[in-house]
Amino acid sequence: MPPRAPDPSRLRAVHRAFLRAGRRGQGGRRLLGLVATWVLAVAPARIPPATAAAPAAPAPERIAADWDSATAALLRRTEAAGLAEFAAAVRDWDLPAEEGCQFVLAIPARLETPVWVDTAEERAAWDAFLDARRARAAGLFALAVEAARAHAVVPGRANIVPGRANIVPGRAALAPADAAAPPLAQRTSDAIRLLYRALRDDPDHARAREAGGWVRHDGRWVWPEAARRLEKGEEFSAEFGWLPRGRQDRYRSGERYEQGRWIKVDADAADAPRRGGVEPKGVKFVSDHWQITSAAGGAATAALAARLEETRDVWLQVFGCFQEEPAAWEQRFEGRGRRPAGPRGPFAATLTADREQYVRALEPLEPTIARTLGMYWTPTRTAWFFPDDGQEPTTVHHEATHQLFAETRRTSPLAGERCGFWAVEAAACYVESLEPAPFGWTVGGRDAGRAAVARERLLDDGFHVPLAELTALGRRALQADERLPQIYSEISGLADFFMNGERGRYREAFVEYLVRIYTGTVDADTLARLCGCDYADLDDAYRRHMAR
Repeated sequence: MPPRAPDPSRLRAVHRAFLRAGRRGQGGRRLLGLVATWVLAVAPARIPPATAAAPAAPAPERIAADWDSATAALLRRTEAAGLAEFAAAVRDWDLPAEEGCQFVLAIPARLETPVWVDTAEERAAWDAFLDARRARAAGLFALAVEAARAHAVVPGRANIVPGRANIVPGRAALAPADAAAPPLAQRTSDAIRLLYRALRDDPDHARAREAGGWVRHDGRWVWPEAARRLEKGEEFSAEFGWLPRGRQDRYRSGERYEQGRWIKVDADAADAPRRGGVEPKGVKFVSDHWQITSAAGGAATAALAARLEETRDVWLQVFGCFQEEPAAWEQRFEGRGRRPAGPRGPFAATLTADREQYVRALEPLEPTIARTLGMYWTPTRTAWFFPDDGQEPTTVHHEATHQLFAETRRTSPLAGERCGFWAVEAAACYVESLEPAPFGWTVGGRDAGRAAVARERLLDDGFHVPLAELTALGRRALQADERLPQIYSEISGLADFFMNGERGRYREAFVEYLVRIYTGTVDADTLARLCGCDYADLDDAYRRHMAR
């Protein structure tokens, strides 16, 4: 509707108030802002809002040159002083080349000084090293903000034509003219990658921490869920999880608090599985983001909690941009947005006493459960595991990945039912490939996880289900396919191709494809449109990736 004409009497009153405030000095400036806001409200078409130009980020080459100069000077200084251990630490700090896989970085809760920094000379050199790291972190975060801004409206079904430059009328081009450039303009995955690299250099970079979702508590950066528990006076240990203050010591002495009273148990009983009926009647173990109902022993439960939290740490760096739309990420990086709401309360997991109890509990829900090693059950939003082979790292990573995709943002409970189910499984298989590294973990690679088997079956056996066929399959059709074991290998290879192939060219498109699947807005041609390629061309590119 057209804007309503302002009331003349109200204009006169505002004018008089402005004159009075102006006679009082700076108070008039504040009222001027209110008047300007009101005028914009009544006449938006006549007064366009001003936009402030964003400061340009330093060139990556400049950041690298400054870092090289600072560390070269530091190496000369430490070597001249005979600080061989310090010089080795400076040389080893840089990450190796990230080729063919993704690096996931372990970020400490705060910056810690190594124990071997104890002399005055070492402390001075350490301060110089931190100055160089902080300077690079500042540049990397500026690049991250720039990457978060580099997005356009994600194209709809009618806006992307395979093989053409995809332009939404009145919007920026979504497929650059350069044939090697990514087909989508958004660079949120790259922004998150740069954010974590900045935090590796400077774990106390406040804006990067806040953009990543952390909060500061008592000098440490923790997740909001942990901060809330700390505020309540709870304490955490890897052995027993979060407990009210004062209980950790009593638990270590062999006591347990159950049903409102303390009971004494010996060490063997405390770590023994609790067998019984169909449903496990176990204890609760609470980690930062999961609540585990466990009928298994204490050690098995603590190990599961650690593996679940590890999966989340990895998922946030690999698929974290799935949480929100690119525009919301831009606001977060600029310090203007809220962190994503996430799930209500902790994720739920169940650890049964053994495989038999696992099958008894889940067979009424899933008749083929005996063939599985773990399951994320969507209707109850619960991940199920059992000790031993059902608690293998790959199993936990796979099912926890399903849970993170399903619950970290608002999603459809029928994700992949009609088509695209292969990608739901492919993403979980991709996270299975994570391996520990000195800096954290690596994820992906043509020779990692199930992708190695996919490569063998493609190159040696010639097995390949074309993407045009695969993308059209829903959950039931895929799971009923007699080629299912071979298909699971192939989709692991495809996940690596879309995440790492051609230097990550299709990574943003693949994550956006997952968003479409999980929000129920996908069809059989969505992936081709997002990639700006026909499926036949993508099949050929996949073969080249695996044969390279």
